[in-house]
Amino acid sequence: VGTEFWKRLCLEHGIASDGIIQDFATEGVDRKDVFFYQADDEHYIPRAILLDLEPRVINSIRSGDYKDLYNHENIFVHKEGGGAGNNWAKGYELADS
Repeated sequence: VGTEFWKRLCLEHGIASDGIIQDFATEGVDRKDVFFYQADDEHYIPRAILLDLEPRVINSIRSGDYKDLYNHENIFVHKEGGGAGNNWAKGYELADS
């Protein structure tokens, strides 16, 4: 769900999958800064923290078409990387550690 949300926002604001603004989207009063911040090198980066106990979800983002969009310092996978196995108590315990 999160990946599709950011894909849609990029499409609406004229931001390519690598975070670079497209030529047609440079003019106007579009408020890109609501969902994105502009890095020093002209990239637009989502204002998001990607957090998941399930490594497959995050790994699909890291290897997908929009992998260059995100700030990799804002991506977190638990060090054990095994996920919670649909067990709320296990997820709570992992998040607390």
